[in-house]
Amino acid sequence: MYRQIIIPTSNSFLLNLPSEFAGQQVEVIAFPVGENTSIEEQSQNVKYSWTLAQKFFMKNAVDFGKIEKWTREDLYE
Repeated sequence: MYRQIIIPTSNSFLLNLPSEFAGQQVEVIAFPVGENTSIEEQSQNVKYSWTLAQKFFMKNAVDFGKIEKWTREDLYE
């Protein structure tokens, strides 16, 4: 797998793939990542810690209590 996060300066981008990808099917996906705190932290040489990971997961957690409960019979209605 080859992953690279870039900040393009125009609407076109030339992608150079590793030579071992030649002759294989390759999927290319492009989407904006928004505000990616990990990139900002890397640029500031912040060391990763348990507290930082916990803060990330608490910020992006899903509240399953708000999901409506259903039964198998509901699928056939």
